[in-house]
Amino acid sequence: MRPERLTPLRLAGLYGLFGIVWTLSSDYLLAATVSDPALSARLQTLKGLAFVLLGGLLIFHVSRRSRQAQQQLLGALTHNARLWQQAQRNAALGSWEYREGFHWSPEALHLLGRDAGNASSTLEQLLSWLHPAERQAVQRACEALLAQHKALAICARLHQPHRHQATWLMLRGEVDADGRILGTLQDISGQKRDEAALRESEQRFRQLFEQTPRLAVQGYDRERRVVYWNAASTQLYGYSLQEAMGKRLEDLIVPLPARNQVASALNHWLLGGPPTPPAEMQLQRKDGNPVWVYSSRSLRLDSRDQPELYCIDIDISEHKRLDERLRASEASYRELVEQLAEAIVTTDADGHLSFLNPAWERLSGYIGYESLGRPLARFLEGADGARLREQIGAIARGEQIGLRGDFRLLTRHGQLRWVELQLSRRADHSLGGSLRDNHEHYLKLQLQQARSTLLEALFMQQPLQQILEGICRHLQALNPPMRVSVMLQDRQQRLHVAAAPDLPAAYCAAIDGIEAGPEVGSCGHAAYSGELVIAEDLANHPYWRDFRAAAVGAGLHACWSLPFKDEQGRAIGTLGIYYDRPRRPSALDITLAGGFAQLAGLAVQHGAGQPASPNGGHRSPS
Repeated sequence: MRPERLTPLRLAGLYGLFGIVWTLSSDYLLAATVSDPALSARLQTLKGLAFVLLGGLLIFHVSRRSRQAQQQLLGALTHNARLWQQAQRNAALGSWEYREGFHWSPEALHLLGRDAGNASSTLEQLLSWLHPAERQAVQRACEALLAQHKALAICARLHQPHRHQATWLMLRGEVDADGRILGTLQDISGQKRDEAALRESEQRFRQLFEQTPRLAVQGYDRERRVVYWNAASTQLYGYSLQEAMGKRLEDLIVPLPARNQVASALNHWLLGGPPTPPAEMQLQRKDGNPVWVYSSRSLRLDSRDQPELYCIDIDISEHKRLDERLRASEASYRELVEQLAEAIVTTDADGHLSFLNPAWERLSGYIGYESLGRPLARFLEGADGARLREQIGAIARGEQIGLRGDFRLLTRHGQLRWVELQLSRRADHSLGGSLRDNHEHYLKLQLQQARSTLLEALFMQQPLQQILEGICRHLQALNPPMRVSVMLQDRQQRLHVAAAPDLPAAYCAAIDGIEAGPEVGSCGHAAYSGELVIAEDLANHPYWRDFRAAAVGAGLHACWSLPFKDEQGRAIGTLGIYYDRPRRPSALDITLAGGFAQLAGLAVQHGAGQPASPNGGHRSPS
């Protein structure tokens, strides 16, 4: 039934049903309740008037409800039409209908660049609005739609000779169930430009892959068969494009022992497992020779949503060879540095140690890694450390480019060693150089200087006590922890203090006149035996049981003594070395003290003109 007849028919049906129900029910009610004919006639008249009134109200109510429903439907249609128009504008979409010609919507006319006068057009007019290169294809597609009812979907450019960028339109059409030909027109210029840009980008990247000689790119399908192989891959691995296509990755370039592992890892990735990270790896060429590459891989889906694996390999074989040579060179250099007798040091700009070779431990006694990060000046004697800090500051300020000089190194065992320190500024503002142990050389020079000074004093007939005190002070200056004394033996085989510039007077008085005999302190036993005596801890040494209290009271805790002799080999005195804490002398300490003991003996033999007095003077060697 047609929609326009539905509402009147429904109204007539309701009115007829109401009339029938009203007539039958009212007549039955009157017959059952009223017996007077006159009253019944009047009620019949009133019943007719009520029927007319109620029927009118029913018709009004039904008509009003229908009118409201129509208005709501019209409002919804108007709203939907506005939304559709807005959607068409947002999507650059227009519509058309073909009825003996094209009938374009306002949006379609706007896309075509035409005014309202072209709202209807023929196929020939439409073709004239399009670019000449597109007209034949559009004509064939439209004729197939009109004649054969084949769906229309074709892209075409507008004919716009003076515009730099072309306007691309997508023309779609189909025949609906009622036989009407309807369609849409959409501006797809942005999509076309994006497609063109994508094609250009892909072409640039393809050219880049093809023309970059060191960037080997291969593509593999889900079975790891080659689907892409650029010229750089041929250069790197030796396989031509024809040889590589269709071959499996592991059969081409993976060494035999690693093939199963590589194939398993790639299969796991292609099936959704974790990707293999970029890494350096050793592959092989066609001739079987190994080649080192840095390989990175990526996974993408092709047009059929099938995974494809792409490998980008960079040849690092030369880098590996250079790296091996560098490591070998560094190993040789490190071996050389570790075997050097000189301590190689590197510091930052402020003088904090950053590198030390093993010679540092041998020289200073400090463990290398424990010394790192500490100032180099911290390991020098106080005044020398301050001098080093000042010179490093001058280097940092650009006032000098390096330093070279003699410094006193304070070893872990409390000994002072003379070293030659050389540092120079490097490009990164750090300092590099060496510490060379010249302690023995320095002491030999000092010993020679002391010998020259003694000969000069003897030549000038200086007092013997002054000469012996000079020997004590010179030896103490070379090794400040030492406190030195000289004792001379008289004819009664007793020892008397001849020089002790830094020993307490009370202690000197306590040991003056001791007997040169066995186990009588260090000096008494040395004069008696004619040999070196070492007591590294006075608190426990048996030779010091009679002098322990006096020594400890004077702050003395270690002592060793060397006898010096005349030309006949008889002991004429001793050189005593004291320390303020228990310690044992080094071989160099003994050698140095032996040299000064010889000087003391020379001074006594050639500088004493009078015999020793009975209470402790000096006796003549004759």
